[in-house]
Amino acid sequence: MRQTIDRGLSKFTKRVSSSVPYQEFKRRLLHELVYLLAKLEQTQSYQTTLSHVTSLIPQQQQRKMRVCLPLLHNVLPGASDAELTERARRYFRVLLTTGEEQFKHGLDALLPGVNCFWSRASIVERRRYKRYDIGGSRCSKTRKKCEIGRELTRVLPACKELHKFLCALPANRMTVELENARDFLDRILNGAALNQIHDEDACLKFGDLLIAIESASVANFYTMNYRESQAFCDFFNQTLTVRPNNPTNPDVTHTVTSKPWPTL
Repeated sequence: MRQTIDRGLSKFTKRVSSSVPYQEFKRRLLHELVYLLAKLEQTQSYQTTLSHVTSLIPQQQQRKMRVCLPLLHNVLPGASDAELTERARRYFRVLLTTGEEQFKHGLDALLPGVNCFWSRASIVERRRYKRYDIGGSRCSKTRKKCEIGRELTRVLPACKELHKFLCALPANRMTVELENARDFLDRILNGAALNQIHDEDACLKFGDLLIAIESASVANFYTMNYRESQAFCDFFNQTLTVRPNNPTNPDVTHTVTSKPWPTL
């Protein structure tokens, strides 16, 4: 999958991301590395940790399992449990301490976008293999240091037009996430959300919307999420390229001139 994505990105002359995807990378991937290191420390066994992730993570946390299993399976297939355990600890620590730089290395630029506070919080290793500060995920925990309110105020005219667009979207293109985005924009426009912006925890709850706003200046949007991107890219007049879950399937590109795109 990684090779397939790299081939897709190689078609573009410039690759950029922004603050909310960066924060989601830290929250969804690097956070799970901390979890795996703690589990390895607790069990002292790679195989026991793998069995735990495979069998004991509850149904409500399937995303955790989908993140953890590829990380575990990347470690020396066929080696002994002791070798795997030690290599996993070292491998996960390297990924954790260099992950931010690896993310940026694959890009030509990281746009500030809505300037998510937690995207700017560096990972700090307090105690090797055991204690890490990776920041949080909620604006409400930033002591009002998050600048998202100022940035959304700056793009308020675009928010107003996007709200109109989402209100007019037909039912066969609407999703729960798009409904939530529409309602959040409504609260922004009537002042309720802006007055209490940190309590909204917007980067955590409305990530697709904020990523769309952050990407407004780019012509091509590359994603695995068609359900919400088909609406946002339509509004921002972007070419939408979707990466299927199966790495053997080719990317699917929907150009601006080929609208209307297929319904959900």
